[in-house]
Formats: sequence, structure tokens, C-alpha cells
Amino acid sequence: MVLISFMKKHTLDIPYNTSDVNPISEFAEVKESAIHGLGLFAKKKIPRGTIWWHPRPQDIQIFTKDQIRILINSHKNQRITSFLDTLLMYSYYDREFDVLVFCLDNARFVNHSKKDNSGALEDHANFQSVALKDIEIGEEITENYRKYTPCEWIKDYKPDFDVCCW
Repeated sequence: MVLISFMKKHTLDIPYNTSDVNPISEFAEVKESAIHGLGLFAKKKIPRGTIWWHPRPQDIQIFTKDQIRILINSHKNQRITSFLDTLLMYSYYDREFDVLVFCLDNARFVNHSKKDNSGALEDHANFQSVALKDIEIGEEITENYRKYTPCEWIKDYKPDFDVCCW
């Protein structure tokens, strides 16, 4: 566990990966996707139950509700709007810490599918992704975004925001 502080009033006990390597580099690579744009694909067989993504502090950026609200309420220009849209596209909401987790590594390319083959286990919160079934070499790694907890405070920025429209 690594403690991280935000603006001196938030301290979060994020269950970061403390090893030198994020397992995503061993298991997955980015390629063109038939689902949407780019996707994440298995470089080797990923057996059911394998943790294939567990980020280190340098693999993600955490944004608090206060930080997002400052951006939302700041003077709008094309760059801020584009940044917020990108942030939403490559982030997921973590209910336990009430933060957006912006994926800086290739986990940001996991596409949505109702026939998901990956996801977070309840006992590991949202800081690990696990193969829900055997994932074969070359198979796209997908998660069902409907299983993610929606971030209600994002509706301040996008009232009709739907995580499955990422």
C-alpha cells in the first residue's frame, strides 16, 4: 500500500502495485479494435483468475471531486474542454475513494463489451483487473462498463454522461 495526499486534506490508502512492473506489459498490447478505435489484446494466454493489470503510482493519475469541479467551473476554452473529455474517456470512477482514476498506461484501451472477459474482483476494489475466463492470444480484453459504479458528480459537467458511451 502507498499513501498519497491530495491538496493536504485528502489522504488515500491506494492499493498500488509495489513491484517494478505493471503486469499489463507482460500480458497485453494495443492494436486496432473491431469494437472501437484501439483496443487491448492478449499477447499471451491469460488464464482465468490471472491479475493482468495492477497499476503502480506512475501508471495512473487520481483526480478528486474538488479537482474536477475546479476544472469544470474554470474559464472554458477548447483546451480545457478537450482535456475534460479525454479525462472522462480514459478514466473510471472508484467508489471507495470517490475519485476518478485516469489510466496513463495501456489499460485505457480496454473496450466495453457485454461479453466481458475481464473485470475487477470485489475484494480488490478497482485497482486490479482479472481475467474472468481464459483469454486466448490475440483476443481483445474487454470489460462490461455497466458493472462500473457511475460517478454522479460528473453529471455537473455532462448531464447525459453514460460510461458505456466512452
